Amino acid sequence: MKSFVVFSTSIMLVITAIILLDSIEQYSLIGIIFEVCSAFGTTGLSMGFTTELSTPGKYVIIALMFIGRIGILSALLFISGKNNKESYHLPEERVIIG
Repeated sequence: MKSFVVFSTSIMLVITAIILLDSIEQYSLIGIIFEVCSAFGTTGLSMGFTTELSTPGKYVIIALMFIGRIGILSALLFISGKNNKESYHLPEERVIIG
C-alpha cells in the first residue's frame, strides 16, 4: 500500500509540475520534462535553462528538489501534521520484594 501511495503521489506531483512549468515558461516541453524529472530525482543534471526560469518556475523546481530529497512519504507525513501517539502501553504491576 505504501509503495502505491508513493508511486501515485510522485506521478501526480511530477505531472502537476510539468503542467505548471509549461504554462509559466516558454521552453520546449521535452526540456521541461527533463528538468522536472531531474529535479525530483535529485540527479544534478540540467539542460541549462534552470537559471533563466522565472521566480515561480524556480520555486516549483526548488519544491521538487526538496521533496525528492527528503522523500515523498516524509513530505506527506510532514504536510499532514498528525502526531502519532503510542499505540501500546507497558504493563504495570507492584512487585513484592522479600
